[in-house]
Amino acid sequence: MLRWSIATVCMGGTLETKLSAAARAGFRAVEIFENDLTFFNGKPRQVRAMADDLGVEIVALQPMRDFEGMPEPMRTRNFDRAQRKFDLMEELGTKLLCICSNVAEDSLGEPERSAADLAELADQAARRGFRIGFEAMAWGRHVRDWQQAWDLVHRADRPNLGVVLDSFHIFARKNDIDPIRDLPGNRIALVQVADAPGIMMDPMSLSRHHRCFPGQGDWAITDYLEKVIATGYDGPLSLEIFNDQFRGAPAATIARDGIRSLQVCGEELDARRAARKEAPLRIGPALPPPSSIGGIEFIEFATSGAQSPSLVAELEGLGFRRVGRHRSKDVDLYRQNDINIVVNREQDGFAHSFYLVHGTSVCALAIRFADPQKALERAHAQGAPTYFGRIGPGEALIPAVAGVENSLIYFMRDDEDGRKTWDQDFLFETAAAQPGPLKRIDHLSNVVRRSEFLSWITFYKAVLGFTDEPQVELADPYGAFYSRVLRSNDGIVRIPLNIADGGSTSASRFIETFGGGGVQQIALSTDDLFSFVEQARAKGVRFLNIPDNYYDDLSARYDLAPELIERMRDLGILYDRSKTGEFFHIYTRMFDQRFFFEVLERRTYDLFGAANTPVRLAAQASEQDAALQDRASLEID
Repeated sequence: MLRWSIATVCMGGTLETKLSAAARAGFRAVEIFENDLTFFNGKPRQVRAMADDLGVEIVALQPMRDFEGMPEPMRTRNFDRAQRKFDLMEELGTKLLCICSNVAEDSLGEPERSAADLAELADQAARRGFRIGFEAMAWGRHVRDWQQAWDLVHRADRPNLGVVLDSFHIFARKNDIDPIRDLPGNRIALVQVADAPGIMMDPMSLSRHHRCFPGQGDWAITDYLEKVIATGYDGPLSLEIFNDQFRGAPAATIARDGIRSLQVCGEELDARRAARKEAPLRIGPALPPPSSIGGIEFIEFATSGAQSPSLVAELEGLGFRRVGRHRSKDVDLYRQNDINIVVNREQDGFAHSFYLVHGTSVCALAIRFADPQKALERAHAQGAPTYFGRIGPGEALIPAVAGVENSLIYFMRDDEDGRKTWDQDFLFETAAAQPGPLKRIDHLSNVVRRSEFLSWITFYKAVLGFTDEPQVELADPYGAFYSRVLRSNDGIVRIPLNIADGGSTSASRFIETFGGGGVQQIALSTDDLFSFVEQARAKGVRFLNIPDNYYDDLSARYDLAPELIERMRDLGILYDRSKTGEFFHIYTRMFDQRFFFEVLERRTYDLFGAANTPVRLAAQASEQDAALQDRASLEID
């Protein structure tokens, strides 16, 4: 039957650790890579016993390399080598041996000869009750795509010989996937699944270093699986990922991300089938469906009594007003239209612990769900534990799950009468509704460690039901900057995830200063940015200094009125344009080198002003460099 599987090569650690992690994550099938057996301090039959105890089936042993089409004496040696593989399979209790297409320089490019070798090997395997799977590698010497591999399998014409389909090799060579549906399902030996970012790179380098789980890259994995399932194939769907970062991460984390990514694939497949009025596949346990999202309910800052005045001054300069104080905690609520910001100065509990590690920073955000209970059930099914904070009498109990760097994501819901359930926690000093120029939270940007980037993509998609956009690469003065936007299905909540290469990039400096990943950018929308900036500057808000050259270039690129450009220059406002509209935005200066606000005005524009990101990064780098120089001067004095 169709079932999720994972190859041991996906994970780092010992074979015992890999098998245990796969089982705990929910996999019931694994492929064993022979290197794992080589490094295992025991007998193959002990591996079989471990797998049996964990309830995991070993569905394949692989790989056997450079087999077909070899001249003598290598041909004879290869068949001897195969017998040793069969002995291993006997002890492991697996029935399938996977062979990848030959890359040896002295291999013979004769299809008849290669097909004859595969047929003879299949006959030998059949006498021991085994099957053979043949896979085309994208850099094979003679066989490089799945249709060539299928041609050899078809020529060999043995019932226990099938083709191995691997999405990586298929997409890396841009092979057509439509003909896959015409394959006989019983001649597909194994289906492997891997994604990758849409970058230009030779297939071998891309394979060795950038493979990733489905949904973490840019390939049409669900389309591929649909074509496979249309054949009638009814076996394992197995992750096979070569990735340096995966092997350096805890095996439990990688196995968890792997099963999450496959479960999302399963949901997408069943959604398509439901649209065609076809029965669901239900590969693995069914997940509660994602709940629709209504927006971000509040952002919570952890701070201290000493730093709180500076944060409050920044908020008030942006137009926020304190509307209430918490009934039992040193917590204030600031509000402007639909934007709620909580300032937490507690001296114990979660927020205080977060402050001690990260300084004044965003420690939590609350998301409104149409059905928060269903959303929590989905989070639990995906292995995300629930957090409940300390509450006083009559205060709202708000569940949360762990987000980036163990910040919290609260699961919220408005009462039916429109009153916020958590308003009961505050004593209001003024009207709960507070007008102002800022209308809503447009997006929040998280900087994460490179090693965690793919994991958080999977978290937002699998646990919260977000979708993603293609990865964007931009220039930082000290390296490269990469961003991928995650958004709720209706686009109300948008969270760009950012990483960088280079020790002095803005993202790298943030991680060093912050002590990990977290919210670096809070983007707020307004209907009149120019008036807002004038008012905010009058209140003392300091905005990022933008070089004059930017505005000179702007006048050359766009047919903007000179007086408009001069006004933007005076205020420090940036501009972008798309096919559908215009975008004006501005950035505050960094707060304690940790976070900053962006204020923006959208005029039928739905992008993020990526064209201006290099300017912003350069300006922030100049600001940070100046701060370092000032600090060094003070230390010398």
